[in-house]
Amino acid sequence: MKYIYLIIFLTVSPYIFAQSNTSSPYSIGGLGEIAFKGNAINRHMGGLDIVSDSLHANINNPASLGDLKLVTYSLGLNYKSTKLSSNASNESVTSASIDYLVVAIPTKKFTFGFGILPATSVGYRLQSVFDSEDINNVVNRNEGYGGLNQTFISIGFKVFEFLNFGVSANYNFGKITNESSRQEQNIDFGTFFTKTSSLVGFNYRFATQLKIPLTSKVRLDAMAYYVPENSLTATNESVYFTRSVTTQDLGDFENVDLAARNLKETSISLGDQYSFGLGITKEKKWFVGGQYSQRNSADYVNNFISLDNITYANGSRLSFGGFYLPDYSSITSYWKRIVYRAGMRFEDTGVLFNDQPLKETGISFGVSLPMAGYSNANIGIEFGKRGSQDNGLIQESYWNLIVGLSLNDIWFIKRKFN
Repeated sequence: MKYIYLIIFLTVSPYIFAQSNTSSPYSIGGLGEIAFKGNAINRHMGGLDIVSDSLHANINNPASLGDLKLVTYSLGLNYKSTKLSSNASNESVTSASIDYLVVAIPTKKFTFGFGILPATSVGYRLQSVFDSEDINNVVNRNEGYGGLNQTFISIGFKVFEFLNFGVSANYNFGKITNESSRQEQNIDFGTFFTKTSSLVGFNYRFATQLKIPLTSKVRLDAMAYYVPENSLTATNESVYFTRSVTTQDLGDFENVDLAARNLKETSISLGDQYSFGLGITKEKKWFVGGQYSQRNSADYVNNFISLDNITYANGSRLSFGGFYLPDYSSITSYWKRIVYRAGMRFEDTGVLFNDQPLKETGISFGVSLPMAGYSNANIGIEFGKRGSQDNGLIQESYWNLIVGLSLNDIWFIKRKFN
């Protein structure tokens, strides 16, 4: 059965992430909406990466893999319902996605893991109508779709009983398309202009984790990670064309000569990132902690795609959360073996619309439900808000249903009897 899990993962993962994971108008900024990187239990605790144990693969903190004892297959699912509110109207949208597919395998000296997950998502559709008594009404529309995916391989190991190190090598790839169009009332053919970028790049994440005993049962947990500055290579194309609104037949078609403008291949620099967190743990009972993360994105520039009303600054996130486990060894009550989690986060995305910083807050709750063997199902919900209606912008109020499966198995056990 364990090899079947692995074959399924390797077969389906390249296709699953060809998806649009967002319906946010704010995904027009930068490379799109940045996806949460972490497993379900991290997300149930406000995004904390401090917690590590023997059963869960912590995607964002490779040092935590040094604590893993069992082969782990992890799958994350997300359903999001969002209410978009502006000064003019309200609208509701939904989206669903697979958040991650991960396999982690412990060996005698270290644990290695690999997986795939979305890194950014673009999925917006903005429309304005120009009314005039002198000419036909004109509809201007801007749409975008696509995003970046990330495949990774990670290694984590113990240096000492209380100290872990880890590193991840990440390959980022994807395609982002932006399309603007103009359609005049009572005229069948509209004019369209598309810009498409195919993106690839590598980055690395270095992490360390400390577990310092304070008493016989209580310890101090600390973690830190660093992602050096890196870049993406973009291969670009741009097309003007006309298209029939009724039949979708193409009319005129012209490729833009980007090579003459030195825009056929461009480089996008991404600033470095760092994070550190502290927490207090009572082993197999409770945990509470906090974490600060920063992404240095103030110098972000995309020479191929840029908008006048969008600028960039450094982004940050502050998270708090914890868990409580009534009695992990109870044989009389299933409910006492459930882990209860909660958290909150305060985030500055580092993107400014009309000089207004895009900020986001969220509060989350979740439970880890024991399954057969050492496996568990992690189910939670997050309520959040992003943006505001100031300066003609949009406020997003949303809730996320977050589900994660952690299926555990034992490999590499020598037979004692033949």
